[in-house]
Amino acid sequence: MKLKPLFALAALTMSPLTLADEILVVMSDTAQMTLKNGSNYETGVYLNELMEPVKLFLEAGHTLTFASPKGMAPRLDPVSDTPDHFLDVSQENYAAHKALFNQLMIDDKTHSPVMSFSRIEQIGIEQFDAVFVPGGHAPLGDLVSNAQLGQFLRHFNAKQKPTGLVCHGPVALLSALPNAQQFEQQMKSNGKATAAKGWVYDGYKMTTFSNSEEAVATKYYLGGDELFYWPQDALTKAGGKYTRGEQDWQPHIVIDRELITGQNNKSSVGVAKALLEKLN
Repeated sequence: MKLKPLFALAALTMSPLTLADEILVVMSDTAQMTLKNGSNYETGVYLNELMEPVKLFLEAGHTLTFASPKGMAPRLDPVSDTPDHFLDVSQENYAAHKALFNQLMIDDKTHSPVMSFSRIEQIGIEQFDAVFVPGGHAPLGDLVSNAQLGQFLRHFNAKQKPTGLVCHGPVALLSALPNAQQFEQQMKSNGKATAAKGWVYDGYKMTTFSNSEEAVATKYYLGGDELFYWPQDALTKAGGKYTRGEQDWQPHIVIDRELITGQNNKSSVGVAKALLEKLN
């Protein structure tokens, strides 16, 4: 289900001569993760990391299609449902984005517009002009070695179509590895993974949630347990040229060719604006 007919918001911001670009928004189906020491961790999509870009994309007049591996209504990460994670931390800004989230019915189990990757294959990945992947820990659950997502990303890379990912979202880039499943298993088992030659993002400058930020998240959100591996380590081992901002929890956006990555939740607006600039 596409959102073109659903929202006057997009139509009102378009001039008669404007042609809407099709943006694919990729999310995870993961709502609960088993951590390294066996505890279960509730996760999902981060509210601001999804909705700050979505609101900007719609206001710019673009058409959005939401997708996940199985096409399930994603779970909103309970930790993210607060103004504090937004770039603008005002209650008014939070309320506007939460209202749009509810209007889109993204997490509604009956009416969610999210479709499966198989449906995207039927539509044809070539129909899309850009792709965006928000974070939360959930992408670690089912996007890292998803073969269909890997095919999608290789298409966007080959055609140099804008590819934006934020916070933990950049781990989805690993799905484009020729040995994605093996690489993920190696990272989980001992952290000594070896990437096969041919990763389309090898040598790209990129960022993701930093190890120092992950250490804080581990302490305050994971209840003493920990992830099997951290995104910064995985992307670096795969061949990415990792950079981070001078300060944690501040916006840091890296642009290299078609790839746009943001370090943390405060980087979502910057990634969205950079993606929109590439579409202009």
